[in-house]
Amino acid sequence: MPRPPKIDEPTKTYNLLMAKVQYDKLATHAAAMQKRSLEQVAVADLIRDAIDIYLESIEDDDYEGGVGPLASDSI
Repeated sequence: MPRPPKIDEPTKTYNLLMAKVQYDKLATHAAAMQKRSLEQVAVADLIRDAIDIYLESIEDDDYEGGVGPLASDSI
């Protein structure tokens, strides 16, 4: 039986080069989270969550980084 999809929308595959120490820290954290959960937690899940948090922050009205739909309003 195939694994159920984790993402219920169109996806894009992207290869990521990262430091081994970064991956190892994420893998340790993912393993600890999986032990406390009833579902699989992979490093990729943590990376996707971090991307979502980042995207939400740059779309936030209070963000002053010059990116996003309201960037011109803050000048």
